[in-house]
Amino acid sequence: MTSSHVEVPNSSPYVPSLISVLVLDDQRFDRHKINRLCATLPMQCDISHADSLSALNTLLDNAAFDLVLVDYGLPDGDGIDALEMIRLSPRNCNAASIMVTGFDEESIAFEAMTRGCADYITKDELSPGSFERAVTNALQKSVLSTEIRNQTFARAEVESVLQRLASQCVTDIKPMVSRMIRQLRDLRDAPMHDASLMLSRRESVETSCLHLWGFLEELEKHHAGEMMRDLAAKRPLSLAAEPAPSLRSARSTVGSRPPTLPNPHRSKRPPSPFSRPSQ
Repeated sequence: MTSSHVEVPNSSPYVPSLISVLVLDDQRFDRHKINRLCATLPMQCDISHADSLSALNTLLDNAAFDLVLVDYGLPDGDGIDALEMIRLSPRNCNAASIMVTGFDEESIAFEAMTRGCADYITKDELSPGSFERAVTNALQKSVLSTEIRNQTFARAEVESVLQRLASQCVTDIKPMVSRMIRQLRDLRDAPMHDASLMLSRRESVETSCLHLWGFLEELEKHHAGEMMRDLAAKRPLSLAAEPAPSLRSARSTVGSRPPTLPNPHRSKRPPSPFSRPSQ
């Protein structure tokens, strides 16, 4: 394994100004030829060499590469094996790869492309122009593929977070609504002549409404960034509504206005459904 450094002016806005290149070839002459071609590229190249799959495995484990140039014929395997090793490498699975080989066989080229190789060039066809086009295209494909994977992952993560948010809100709201339904049924079944019982059950319904309103206000003002972090970490959100104040102690007649919730930062409370219109 050897390493060399080639620096040239960068003229392409679509590729990095510095790329780390791994050349896998068991022939010293061919490695030197590829080095010279790298010197013609419009970006700075930091080049490492491997002459076998064993050496490739060591480099993949210890360094990250932007581009891997793979020969097909190797002493301990072939270029298809090398492409599979690159695909399975945690640090280099997104690296662009080009097969540069002396074998001009369509079946090999097809298999290399299906294994993720960006291009296939025979050594007889190598020239500064064809090499630059192949490298630039391979790097652009790698960048686009990585961006698409990142966007797909980000979208899936957002969907997962929103699903957990919906699930937690439903879990919190359902008991409130269930309690309100029971209280409304109790209110419906209360004897009309029992004003004290009617007032008590009506106040229970209004108290439950205030609990639900407080929960929704807490959800509305909850910081979006904190909410996303909590949900991503699968921590429960602190959205429990504050206990509603006692309504019975605050009024003495049916239809009087309920007390204000003791939170100065909350928006105006909704009007009571039981309040009588002013004359």
